[in-house]
Amino acid sequence: MPNPEAGFRRAWQGLEELEQSKKPRRIFRVIFFASARVPETDPTYAEYKELGIELGKLRIDGVTGGGPGLMTAFNEGIVEGWKGNPWSHGVCIKQINRDEPPNAFLKQAYYHRLILTRLHQFVRLGFWGAVVVADKAGYGSDLEKALFHQLIQFDQLQVPLIGIGRMWQERKAWEKKWIVDRGLADPDDLDIMQCVPKAMDALPIILEAHARFKAAIAA
Repeated sequence: MPNPEAGFRRAWQGLEELEQSKKPRRIFRVIFFASARVPETDPTYAEYKELGIELGKLRIDGVTGGGPGLMTAFNEGIVEGWKGNPWSHGVCIKQINRDEPPNAFLKQAYYHRLILTRLHQFVRLGFWGAVVVADKAGYGSDLEKALFHQLIQFDQLQVPLIGIGRMWQERKAWEKKWIVDRGLADPDDLDIMQCVPKAMDALPIILEAHARFKAAIAA
């Protein structure tokens, strides 16, 4: 009788070997994590759309979870700023408990049934770029932030991780009290996420990372 656990072990080993043998294509992309539950009437919608517009003008790819809310704002901004042939990606999850179609501003939509495979694709797409987490973010965005935080911590990624707004400033204070100050992480680990007040404050950090990327490509 086949052993399912042995099959899983072989699959995981194969995935690890694939990761080691072939790195993702060298394309700078901004990965944007945010809540699907923020309406277009919310003031932050326009802020994240503006960030997308500025990145689109620079022909920088944008990646979201492909859903509504602030994800739509960012994808819409990428499309509006880029014009012509925008690279606006959505890494979508097939919802179990609610009908949530992809937003209308995706050039490329990827579909996943499993959260784990979706997270893996976010990492592949963001390998050479930057990661932005909005100030209105739920459990999904928190999970995604934690994944990138640990990959950077273990030096498996070298990308900026940017948290926008008071939410992440308070989260860092919580992490300092309950994790770093108790000796459960190094003080430097707390600095992995750079916190800024507003969406557009993330732009200089992204552009600095983009400049480093272009210099490395040219070298």
